[in-house]
Amino acid sequence: LGQKVVMRIIRALGERTQRFCELQDALGGANSATLSQRLKLLEDEGLVERHEISAVPPWVEYSLTAKGADLRGAIAGIDLWAERWAASTQQ
Repeated sequence: LGQKVVMRIIRALGERTQRFCELQDALGGANSATLSQRLKLLEDEGLVERHEISAVPPWVEYSLTAKGADLRGAIAGIDLWAERWAASTQQ
């Protein structure tokens, strides 16, 4: 989870299933190679599912597994902690 963009990927996929390019846009134009590596890592860990859509042209969609969706609660807790303590250090 500590690798670059991993938590942001989980947040973005928590909203809905997304194509690679949609996910890349949601992450502010993340590097394609980095995004591909992180998605493969998350897939290997059982947090993300990759769905190949056989259409013309074919495309790939990504979504969270039940395990990945369950992680969203922990990430939300980290976000709340960061908001609380970031605000207190700015005063």
